[in-house]
This record gives sequence, structure tokens and C-alpha cells, in this order.
Amino acid sequence: MNITIVNFKGGVGKSMIAHQLISGYGFNGYEIDPYGSLSDRLPESVLRVDIQEKKIEEPKKETIFDFGGFDDVKLDQAISYSDLIVIPFIPTLETIQGTVDTLVRVASANKPILMVPNMSQKENDINDAKFVFEETLGFEIEMFPIPMSVALQTAINENCAVGDLSKQGGIKAYAYKKSSKIIDDLHAKIREYENL
Repeated sequence: MNITIVNFKGGVGKSMIAHQLISGYGFNGYEIDPYGSLSDRLPESVLRVDIQEKKIEEPKKETIFDFGGFDDVKLDQAISYSDLIVIPFIPTLETIQGTVDTLVRVASANKPILMVPNMSQKENDINDAKFVFEETLGFEIEMFPIPMSVALQTAINENCAVGDLSKQGGIKAYAYKKSSKIIDDLHAKIREYENL
């Protein structure tokens, strides 16, 4: 299964989700983000694609395309290789327009789209965003919220899967178990789109 993670708006959790799926579930990664650090953090699993490149090689193994906040021909290639498009966003008015622009851009590919409201705090904000997205596209969009979590940021800082942190034992295990379950559930949700 291949996944494109994209939003033209920066700072919405694209690389965090890619990092957790790659470090926790064995995906390979293509980092298509000139400002990203995923390939530095996970050099054995992630290949950095230069911004000047015009072509992405078709992946031979399950791959995540971590696409930075820009649009070019490589986005079409990544989507063509992918079974699912994941669009993380922060459910605030400031990020909705960039997310709508991304949705409109990728919707014509006719691939399944999973929206991931990241750092979500209020269900009303998620519902409002869902309404805007569905009004714009004219079809229903599935949402998988990820609540605000220090544990996920800690996992990135420690360069490991949050699931690994949850297995350490003691008070740390308790603190990371909830976030680990969220990422497990996200992975399970993503797998529902396999071979659609």
C-alpha cells in the first residue's frame, strides 16, 4: 500500500504522521519537501527527492510520499502510485483555506481521501471544517481526528515510534499508551483503504 500525505499549508502534521507510520509500521518513505527532516531522521527508510527532480521512481515496497507545502508534477506522480491521499490539517480558520486548495487540487485524481484534523481540541471545529470541505467538493469526506498530544512530539524528538515509547514500562508507558493507540487506530483506518 502506498500513501501520499499532502497539504499545501505547512505545520499541519504531515511529517509527524509520516514519521510514525514509517518508524512504527515498516513503510518506506519519499520525502518531497526541501525543508523537511524526515530523511535525516530516518535515513535507512526515507529517500529525499530533490526539488529539481521531475520524476519519482515507482516504489517497490509500501511507501509514504511526504509531500511538502508546494505543488508540482511530482505530486501527480505520487498520487498515481498511491492507494490513499491523507490530508492532515489544523481545524482552525487560518488553515482551512490552504486545506481547501489542497483538496481541490487532489480531488480530480479520484483516489480515496482521508482527512486528519491534527491537534484537534473542539469537535465543533472539526464539524465546521468537514462541512466546508464537503460543500466545496460535493461529496462526503472521512475524518480521523488526532487530539493535541505532547507524546507524539516527544516520539518525533526521540526519533522513534510512539508505540516503542509505550512499551518502556513505568510512568512513561502510561503516558504514551493513549497516543500509541491513536496511531494504531490511524494505521488500521488507513489499511481499510488498501486495494479499494
